Amino acid sequence: MNSYEIMRRNIEFDNPDRIGLRFNSLGVSDVYRIYTQIPRHLRQEQHGQIQMNKKPRPFKNFMDEWGCQWDKDANAGSGDMGMVVGHPLSDWSKFDEIVFPDPYAEGRFDGLEEALSQAEDKYIQLNSPQCLFERMHFMRGFENLLMDIYTEPEKVEALADKIIDYQIGIVKEAHRLSKGKINCFDTTDDWGTQSSLLISPALWRQIFKPRYKRLMDVIKSCGMHIRFHTDGKVNDIMEDFIELGFDIVNIHQPQLLGIKEIGEKFAGRICFEAAVDIQATLPTGDKKAIEDEVKNLMKYWATPKGGLIAVEYRYLDAIGATKESLECALENFQKHGRLSIKTS
Repeated sequence: MNSYEIMRRNIEFDNPDRIGLRFNSLGVSDVYRIYTQIPRHLRQEQHGQIQMNKKPRPFKNFMDEWGCQWDKDANAGSGDMGMVVGHPLSDWSKFDEIVFPDPYAEGRFDGLEEALSQAEDKYIQLNSPQCLFERMHFMRGFENLLMDIYTEPEKVEALADKIIDYQIGIVKEAHRLSKGKINCFDTTDDWGTQSSLLISPALWRQIFKPRYKRLMDVIKSCGMHIRFHTDGKVNDIMEDFIELGFDIVNIHQPQLLGIKEIGEKFAGRICFEAAVDIQATLPTGDKKAIEDEVKNLMKYWATPKGGLIAVEYRYLDAIGATKESLECALENFQKHGRLSIKTS
């Protein structure tokens, strides 16, 4: 099986030979990722040459197309994501003045044809970050938005609809320009703390779930899978992810969710994309602990029919981990990642 088939079969529980792998920094990956780009009229010299297989990064004092001002530590590595320090909707009265980004803006998919030509036999994911909630708190401010969800739900919903309209446009344009060659829409929203969701599950279902459903319907109509990254303890909405039709959920802290607990409830119903726990395990450098966790992920999250993709965590300095620990994780996923094929 080639890389595309390994991934597809894991995602669709169609009897792959092994789990999927995505350790790009170590030169091992079944996945080829491309990224939406900054429109031509907003590009600056600091962005450098546009390559769709390279993720655009903000720089100090950069104003993005949503009106968010970014800061970035000049001493941080290229992997630093930066942070938003200026929120265009810090005052709701500015809502009607906001010019929301155009998903069809010229240059957003510059380099797409060349990027696709380099994908070879890999599974192609298009990354469009900050799907909904993250972009909302970038615009409004984190604390403001959390309060608004309870006190100004109509305004929150109006903003959410604008952002989902943008993401829907990205999906449609990517599908059109790629002639259906993109296999997966890849996006992010961190929803958990160390102990629970950031808001009540009831409010999440009332405000956010219907907007995700609008986006999901378009993604599925384009024949794409959906990969959704979320950090924190999101156990309370994992069932909702499945109901919405999320194909892959990316988890960096499997021990926080509970490897056995999550596996017993959801294995075989959604494909897990898992790193060795970036808080509890990978930073320790304990090779036995890393191997034991890989074995547990195989035991509880993989199934004989598939359902597991093993991934790296790239920002090792940020979590106090070493390249050696990451190499150990990959070696063990390769060692233990064969799948037993069920036969009738």
